[in-house]
Order: sequence, then structure tokens, then C-alpha cells
Amino acid sequence: MRPTVKYWVFLLIILFAVFGVILGSLAAAWHQITLAEQDFIARIAHRLIPFPLIGATFLFLIIGGLVSLLFYFYVVPILRLGEETKLISAVNPSHRIKPKGAPELVNLAGIINESADAFETLQAEVKEKINQARSDLQHERNLLAALMSDLPTGVLACNVSGQILLYNQAAQKLLQKPRKLIGLGRSLFSVLERGPIVHAIDMLHEATNRGQKSPTSNFVMTVGESHVLRIHMAPVFKNGDSEKSVSGFVLAMEDLSQQMQNGLEREQIFYGLTAALHSPLEQLSQALETLAQSPTLQETEHQASLQSIDRAIGSLTEKLQQAEQSYKQQVVDIGHRENILGEHLLNIIEHHLRHFSGISVTHCADKDLWLQVDSYAMVQCLAQLVNALLHAENFAALTIELHRTSADRAMFEIAWPGCTVSKEELDGWQNRPLIRDAQDRLVSFGDLIQRIGGIFDLTQNKDQQINQLRILLPIAETDEHFSESSVGEYCPIHYEFGLLHQVCKDDICQQSLAQLTYAVFDTETTGLKPSQGDEIIQIGAVRIVNGRILYEETLDQLIDPRRPVPEESIEIHGIAPELLLGQPTIDQALPQLHQFTEGSVLVAHNAAFDMKFLKLKEQSSGVHFNQPVLDTLLLSWVVHPNQQSHQLEEVARRLGVPIVGRHTALGDAMVTAEVLCKLIPLLAAKGVHTLEQAMEASMKAPFAHLDIY
Repeated sequence: MRPTVKYWVFLLIILFAVFGVILGSLAAAWHQITLAEQDFIARIAHRLIPFPLIGATFLFLIIGGLVSLLFYFYVVPILRLGEETKLISAVNPSHRIKPKGAPELVNLAGIINESADAFETLQAEVKEKINQARSDLQHERNLLAALMSDLPTGVLACNVSGQILLYNQAAQKLLQKPRKLIGLGRSLFSVLERGPIVHAIDMLHEATNRGQKSPTSNFVMTVGESHVLRIHMAPVFKNGDSEKSVSGFVLAMEDLSQQMQNGLEREQIFYGLTAALHSPLEQLSQALETLAQSPTLQETEHQASLQSIDRAIGSLTEKLQQAEQSYKQQVVDIGHRENILGEHLLNIIEHHLRHFSGISVTHCADKDLWLQVDSYAMVQCLAQLVNALLHAENFAALTIELHRTSADRAMFEIAWPGCTVSKEELDGWQNRPLIRDAQDRLVSFGDLIQRIGGIFDLTQNKDQQINQLRILLPIAETDEHFSESSVGEYCPIHYEFGLLHQVCKDDICQQSLAQLTYAVFDTETTGLKPSQGDEIIQIGAVRIVNGRILYEETLDQLIDPRRPVPEESIEIHGIAPELLLGQPTIDQALPQLHQFTEGSVLVAHNAAFDMKFLKLKEQSSGVHFNQPVLDTLLLSWVVHPNQQSHQLEEVARRLGVPIVGRHTALGDAMVTAEVLCKLIPLLAAKGVHTLEQAMEASMKAPFAHLDIY
């Protein structure tokens, strides 16, 4: 019960007690006297009754005044003393109590301040020793972080639920997409397809259960329409368990898109070279024929033939040098055999063949069919096949099908309807050198298929012509998904390893406040009346993951309100109208905020004000903010109901949060984020541990239901 409620309850009890005792005494005395005495007293009652009532009133005022003094000098100061003492012990050791109330309480406050001084001194000494002990470790970690930031390979780590807990700059560059964000605490499945990742995780669990010490997996995925990633996955194990269990996984990613594009360009150079050689060879042939047939040519004719031969040789030399240089740049290590979903492989092939040759390509594949092949080499060999078919009559389309034929084999069928080629032509394609391996040896597609255990099947018609090709390919078995590897410790640029041990819960309302992901935001506006035309001119936001403010993951956006900005507003936030010209409108900026806050609990100080602006723009912007919302203004009242002010500056001062960038959207969002982190342990001390409990407690604040106009 609040102190003010208790105060009025006490006064009412005293009121009823004083007047009850006086009136009760009069009633008891009335029943103890005779009828004659009662008749006499009735005649003089108008003279007697006012005195007991006046006495009762004076007695009530005296006792009530004493109770008021007791509340003012003892009860309320004791409650405030308790709140401020909790501040010192929980979140702000440098806070000191300003003595108020009775002398005894002033003396007690002084004793608490002295204890706080001793506690802060001891805490500073402990922190100094800890910092000194960690300095060498921090230096080594910085060295590893610097090394990792320069790695060309994208590295990303997740817990078993797919939450990102580590990533480097290369991974961010590979996975960041216009409509998707990569960030700590975000889901990996928002940027990569869920199916192949979950499949690989299941396989890691299965391999671990079979006793493999360090299983790893290689597979290929498509990202967007054109990016192809080769992914190496390794598990992260829990420590201290009698049996190993996977608590997360690490992905090392390599972009194959440019490599595949380079290979296709090499194919174009090769076939361009064959076409370019025809003219110089014809010139050589004619010049040599002329010399052979007319040995007695005149000097000028003889010289012209020699010059023609020289020009042809020069042209041949130039073309061959260009081709040689191109091939030298395309030395490829085909030692990579990765697992790839059949449908993904056909998507990659279709995209690159359409881009490379412009022919029509259709495909279909059995669902959940995994192959173990070199996807790069498969794309290059089919590009080589298409080049060979381009010279055939009526060739305009390619159909590709992939079906399971047995437990360990799949049939890869390639057909070119309406067109046929001879077996000799296909044999030439199959045996022509395709790429160089890691030992710089030329390898044909036929060699490559043999290396991975595949089988060619050429079906001829009665005219010895072929219009389709079949290749039996190995299916990726469970045992083949993994190889033994010793995985070293990764050191990230952006990381939050606390997520590794989180348990994913579907009901966010029952999750601990300390483990939730928050998006703390603030707005600057043209005025205080959103329903009367005031607009947002700046949005700032920062994320909190696992109790840690991610200062590197922020949003700071100016917005063109398409209306004048009043002078009184400019005096508060300092945003001049000229700064807003050319900035996005609110309908363009809100989707960016919605994307930034996706999967998070929204937090703001006086959130009703900011949310009113957002709700009014949901229809025009096409986004809806349906996440739970916490208000640090209300939470401050929950932990400090006896404090007079809950403005952001005052709350920050109480909690020891420095105020930087006040009345800028991002600056206020940063302050609010730090305030929230300080409030969480104070809420726990009040028995408020989950999101649901925090929202219920907030609704009990006296200003929780104020309307914003």
C-alpha cells in the first residue's frame, strides 16, 4: 500500500476512533440514568452536546497532526532512505543520501553515507586489481580481434537457436542485404535459408551422438538471386559435461559468385579464341598455298606473302598470349567437395547459364535431396557443354532434372530438346580439360565425375545421335557430411557469448528481463500534439542484447516533416529546418525503424508519447509495431514510488547515468538504454523478474493511463 493511502487510512481510523469513543461514552451514560434524568438532560442537551463534539474535534486534530508529523519526519523519510540505500548497493555506489526528516534519521543517513564511502573505496580497489589482472588478456584479445577483422573469410557464430553471437566484418559484408540486417542477437535465419542450416545442425548432433570428436560439415547455399556461398560449419561444445553436447556452431563463409563468374568468362574467352583463330589460319593457309604453287614469284609478290604470314603469326601469338594469361588466372582447387541441396545446385546452374548464354533453362529436383559434389566445377562443365551445343542446329533450350534413384545415388539428367549431337562431340566435351587442380594439373569433367564416384550414361538413338545426357551422382550420406577437424578459438569484432547459454522460449512474456533483446528508441518532434499535426523529425535507436548495450548497432535518422518546425521546438532539440531538407519522409523512415527493432522489446522514456506518433503513421508507412513496449518512466515509479520526479534527467542522476547528447534522439535513446540496464536489478529486488511482471507493475503507476493528444 502506498504511503499516501496509508496516511489517509490512519486519519480515517483516528477520526472514527475519537468520535466513536466520545459518542459511545455518551450513549452508554444515557442508558445508565433514569427516565426523569433523561428528560432533564434532553431539555439541556443543546448546551451539553457541543462541548464533547468540540473536544473530539480538537482531539482528532491533535492526534492527526501528530500522525502527519510522524509520516513527514519518519515514515516517508524512512521509505526514501530505503530506496536510496538500495540505489547505492545495487547500481550507483557514488550516490549519497541527502539527510531529511527527524534528527535520528538524519544521523542514520550520515552513517549510511559513511558506509557507502567505505564500500565505494573498497569496490574501486577491487576493480583496479581486476582491471590490472585483465590488461594482458585484453591486449591479446585485441590482437586476435584485429587479426580476425582482416580475415577475407566471413566468420559467424550462433547458438543452437540460430541467434547470432559473433560476426566479423567479412561476414557482415557477405550477408548484409538491403532489407535484412545482421546483428548480435538477431536470427541467422533472417539472412540465410533455414532448411539447409537446420539440416546441418541436425547432422552435427547426430555425428556427436555417434562419438565423433570434432565433426565439421561443408555445404553450399544461395543468398539472394546471384550470391553463392560455400559454408564450413563446426560445432561449439558445452564444457564440463560428461557427454558432449552441441551448444552452438561456427560458420566460415566463402563467396563463390565471383569465382563462378570468372570461370564463365574464361569459357567465353576460350570459345572466342577458337573463333578468332579461323581468320589468321586461313591467311596462313592461303599464303603458304600461294608460295607452294608459284615458286618463281616476283620479289614484290613474294614479300607480300611473307608479310601476310607474319601478320597472321602475330595475330595468332597475341590471341594465344591473351588466352594463356586468362587461363593462368583461373587455377582452381577442385579438392572442395561440399554438401549442397539439389534444388540449390540447379538454381545456381540455371542462373549462371541464363546469364552466360541467354538460353532458356528449366529444372526440377526431388525435395530434400543432398549431393556431395564440387558445385563450382558442375557449373563450369555445363557452361562448357552449352558452348559446344551452341554450334548445333536448333539448340535453344536446356532442361535439367535431378531424381533419387537409390539410397546412395541420384540421376542428373540434362536434355536439349529439338536438337541432337554425335557421341564423338560429347566425348570431346567430356574429355576436354576443364580446370586445373591444386597441383596445377589439367582435369576434365570426366575425370572430375570419376573422382567423386559418378557415372556417365549416354543414350543414343537409332541414328547414333544424342539429345540428352545422364550422370549418376553420389548422395551425401550422414557419415559423409562431416570430417574430423580441430577447430581453433575464434575472436570476434562483434560478439556476445552470453547468448550461447540462453534457452529459447516461445512465450516472450515469461522470459527474464535480463535476457531479453531490447530496441531502445526516442524521437524528436515538431511539437507535443501528434493528433493535431505535429511530426517526427528525428529517430534514434540502440539495441540491448543479453544486458549489454550494443553501441555499434544504432539507428540515427533525420526526417523531413513536410511542415514548418516551430522556433520553440528548435530551441529544445537544436535541429534547424535546413538540416531536414532532402531527408527521408516518415513513411520512408519507419520501415527502417521497424526492421531495426524486429524481434525486440520496444523501450522508451514516456513511451506513450513516442508510440502515439508511430501508431498514427502505421497505415501510411505499411508497417505495424506490435512488439511489447516498456516505459522507463513507469519502471522508475515501480522501483522508486516515493521519489518526486521521474523525468529522464532526474532518473539518470539518481542511477548515476551520465547525460550526453540530451534532446537528440540517439543521445536520449542511449541514456534511456543505460537507465533500463540500471533499473533491471532494482526491479528484480522488487520481485519483478519477467516481461509480463514488468508490464503489469507499470500499469499500476498513477500516470500509466494518461492520454497523449
